Amino acid sequence: MNDPDGPRFYPLPVHEEPETVRLRTWVQLARTFYRIERSISATLAEKELTMAQFDVLATLRYSEGLSQKELAELLLVTKGNVVGLLDRLEKLNYVERRPDAKDGRSNRVHLTDPGRQKIEAVLPVHDRLVLRTLDCLPQQDVGTLRRLLRTLEHAL
Repeated sequence: MNDPDGPRFYPLPVHEEPETVRLRTWVQLARTFYRIERSISATLAEKELTMAQFDVLATLRYSEGLSQKELAELLLVTKGNVVGLLDRLEKLNYVERRPDAKDGRSNRVHLTDPGRQKIEAVLPVHDRLVLRTLDCLPQQDVGTLRRLLRTLEHAL
């Protein structure tokens, strides 16, 4: 009897050495991250923000008044990169640097009203995209993935 949907192919089980599994998992993780990042970057570009600019605004939304050094550590970029990012965000009037009251050599970074409005408008769009991306996973698997990624992060 012929199958109206055509032939079905079932992959044969393949034995892979543990090192091969780890290496292929790494590649799969990198490819998945790249695809997610491309999707989010395209959505943010429609809102006239880069991923890095969004990251700064979102971080300041939750942690207003960070020093540039603290911000660099949270964003996992160099202090030099943060300076350039902040320069561009200041020109857009989204952030301002204010002298640190306790350390005159340091600045604290704050959102401006337009910066706060921007992140409040873009954050829900970003969050919907992330949630839609993870909707393919059952909630239990999301929890497992989160624990596994936390373990990997702490190992580094």
